Amino acid sequence: MIFRAKWVYPVEGSAIENGAVVAEGGKIVEVGPFAALRGATGELVDLGDTVLLPGFVNAHTHLDLSDLHGQVPPQGLFIPWLSALMQKRSAAAPDETSTAEAVRRGIEESLACGVTAIGDVTTTPDWTRPMLARSHLRSVSFGEVIAIGQRRSMLERRLAAALAAEWAAPRLRVGVSPHAPYTIEPAALRRCAEAAREIGAPVCMHLLETAQEERFAVAGDGDFREFLMRMKVWDDRVDTPGVDPVTWLEREGLLSSKTLLAHVNYVTDAQLAVLAEHGPSVAYCPRTHAAFGHPPHRFREMLARGINVCIGTDSLASNPSLSVLEELRHVRRAYPDISAETLVRLGTLAGTKALGLDDQIGALMPRRWADLVAVPAPPGKKAVLDRILDGASAPTATYIAGKRVYPSEPVAAG
Repeated sequence: MIFRAKWVYPVEGSAIENGAVVAEGGKIVEVGPFAALRGATGELVDLGDTVLLPGFVNAHTHLDLSDLHGQVPPQGLFIPWLSALMQKRSAAAPDETSTAEAVRRGIEESLACGVTAIGDVTTTPDWTRPMLARSHLRSVSFGEVIAIGQRRSMLERRLAAALAAEWAAPRLRVGVSPHAPYTIEPAALRRCAEAAREIGAPVCMHLLETAQEERFAVAGDGDFREFLMRMKVWDDRVDTPGVDPVTWLEREGLLSSKTLLAHVNYVTDAQLAVLAEHGPSVAYCPRTHAAFGHPPHRFREMLARGINVCIGTDSLASNPSLSVLEELRHVRRAYPDISAETLVRLGTLAGTKALGLDDQIGALMPRRWADLVAVPAPPGKKAVLDRILDGASAPTATYIAGKRVYPSEPVAAG
């Protein structure tokens, strides 16, 4: 197949006017000006006046919360919102059918937004992963583990479900997500780390999402202790690390390139230095970050220190959509000094590195999968990436392994 567009932006390299991507067997074999193709033959897909990019990567989301869209809007305080969200979800009593429907909605919206790969955190891997395995999306499914206080006894069952090998598929990889410093005790985190290392599984953890998190980790008190007591989870045997969350993860050997840290909204200079030394990725979720009124994220300093920063949307419970492109446009408005090239890299190649897929997708180059998104380019004199980031156009086509997946027939739940 030959994909032709007014512009092709490979990420590794400059935009190509009147460019083309040639794919064979779902993988890219050539990228360059259409007029200079070396005798390529095959079906021509003319995408018109669009920019053809690698598919966007949503490195951190929760598809199984898609049914809670708009039901508990963020209003600036994280812990009250989290309590309300948990109560709302408990009242809805989600089952396999409703969860599958929520995930189906999230998958369809992701593809429509030009997202071709995701890092999904799920509390119900047995219900979520069948939908992901049947979908076109490339995904790393992180099974969530909560093991603290009254939920301490759930550790082994949750860990086994998180790392169940039965769901591994060509486009689906399993990993584990020890949820956060306020929902997992040191012994449980150590067990998650050991289990992940045994099979080479990736790890995702919510870290420094709120200002109260560090106090709980160091002293075991404060707002998160009160939260756990209200949720009837706290007991007198709760153990906390006694050090800040970054030092804790370093001590447990969890700061490596196989670890993805979600949010990292509150981080000190010393903690940034530790992250830069060990090489975990950070998933910055711009619109969710803004919705809770957190102070400016330090992602620019992270980038300057060589930390791999990628983009996540978090869930539809805290975000108006699952569009990575809209996340990039939000960052563009807040930080107009950052180049369009840097932003696009955050939403593509950086995400694939965070998910361990950077040798397969994330840039348009030979031997990588033809995962593509076409975005209309508004007219103007600016460079083409500036035009799509400053514009409002939605993707018109999404391809995975050269196959059009949006627009397409909807994914059936069940």
